[in-house]
Amino acid sequence: MKKYNYIVSVLMMVLSGYILFETGTYEIGQSAQKNPAIWPRFLAIGLIILSVALIIQTIFSHDPEMENFSIDSKGEGMRKVYVMFGLTFGFVIVLKVLGMLFALLLLIPAIEWLMGCRSRVMLIALPAGLVAFVYVFFGIIMKLTLPGPFWA
Repeated sequence: MKKYNYIVSVLMMVLSGYILFETGTYEIGQSAQKNPAIWPRFLAIGLIILSVALIIQTIFSHDPEMENFSIDSKGEGMRKVYVMFGLTFGFVIVLKVLGMLFALLLLIPAIEWLMGCRSRVMLIALPAGLVAFVYVFFGIIMKLTLPGPFWA
């Protein structure tokens, strides 16, 4: 397990470095969010901090179970990871075809179902509430253009 922690930490720091590099070219806009690089940079710095914390935790951990841990690529947990990658890929396609709000309405209940939520109220209320929040906060209050369908 220690080996996996180190690998994931380094990969996340490399990804964060790329995000910081890429956001250096963002131009200050005229929308409600004057500098579009603020949030990606904030998240990248947070990811670097968490990666360093994982490395420190792994170094000082003396759990004997972590020494001989291996990932079963055909286990139940990994199947959920593979399905989640598929859902993410499908989200990107639906995002381009139907737009962000419809894609979120499909993605959120699919993730809930994958994680074991079977409550009909939660499968309907949470996606509707989150999509309404995204539309109101980002679309109306901040006046940002949300990704729409390719034909719009």
